[in-house]
Amino acid sequence: MNRTLMAATLAATARLGFWTSTHAAADPEIIPLAPNVYAAIRHAPLGLAGNANSLLVVRANDVIVVDAQFTRQATLENLAAIRRLTRLPVSYVINTHWHDDHLAGNQVYRDTFPNVRFVMHANTATDLVTLGAPNREGQVKFAPPTLARFERLLASGLGIDSTPVSAAERASLTNAIGIMRQYVAEASGFRVVEATDTVRTQLTLGTGDDRVEIRWFGRANTRGDLVVSLPARGIVATGDLVVAPVQYAFNSYPAEWVAVLDSVLAMQPRIVVPGHGPVMRDVSYVQSIRRMLARIRDETAGSVARGDSLSATLRSVKLDDERLRITGDEKWMSYMFHSFFLDPAVRRAYEQAKAR
Repeated sequence: MNRTLMAATLAATARLGFWTSTHAAADPEIIPLAPNVYAAIRHAPLGLAGNANSLLVVRANDVIVVDAQFTRQATLENLAAIRRLTRLPVSYVINTHWHDDHLAGNQVYRDTFPNVRFVMHANTATDLVTLGAPNREGQVKFAPPTLARFERLLASGLGIDSTPVSAAERASLTNAIGIMRQYVAEASGFRVVEATDTVRTQLTLGTGDDRVEIRWFGRANTRGDLVVSLPARGIVATGDLVVAPVQYAFNSYPAEWVAVLDSVLAMQPRIVVPGHGPVMRDVSYVQSIRRMLARIRDETAGSVARGDSLSATLRSVKLDDERLRITGDEKWMSYMFHSFFLDPAVRRAYEQAKAR
């Protein structure tokens, strides 16, 4: 996720970027997926800030980690969890994309394991410099006043739209405030860790049951999304190609994303580890994201073909049936569906359809 704390309005979000969802103060839950393969899952309310899930592959002589976290504190929690599993060194950290909640903790692995290698797509390696640095600067600059506003609103029983706060909204904002306070506190010590290995289309690590395939299928959530799989185990880690229960779509490539998800589904995974959200034991949720993105692509393209304006397109592409299925019309979840997924996806689909 272009990762920044949502400011009070979507205009502020567009200026700063945004952050995603997931971690409370507790350690990650370590879920065994197969012999010596684990998911480190962050359980917390979906919302404005959070730490990514990780996939952990313990091999004969080393450990492969897919994605670090948003704060060093959270990445240290993951490292402590790894240490409870094994004393073997981490030899590879694979970053699925450039957003801070998936790689700001890289330096924890660099400090702990001097020989560790960092794997990214070539586009991610570039975006880490050109997009990541200004994004972090904006986060550190604008987070304190934004967090102070959230705290004032919550103290008055209000949500970010100044209407009565729902329970889900309060939990999400409280979680985000804690994470962002930690992120800002760590900012002065932050160091960018650049890629040691870049992927164009494919990279394979190891053989046999522990063989790890790293694939790039095209632009989707970002222009550098990596998909990591253990083919012999039927396990796939998607990064933010898949986020539950509400997908994020800021600065994405909706039409191309559909084809990328088709490639993921063609792998026939038995287990999906999303960038955020619970471990998935089937592909039904992945199929639902593909379905919604395809509708956004097709309905927006139709609107562009008719000569509709962007504002008219935003009014006409609604996906109300999908929204109700996901959110149950709960205030905060509905807000997230519109503001984090539908609106930015339609805007990007409109821009890209016009360009074509």
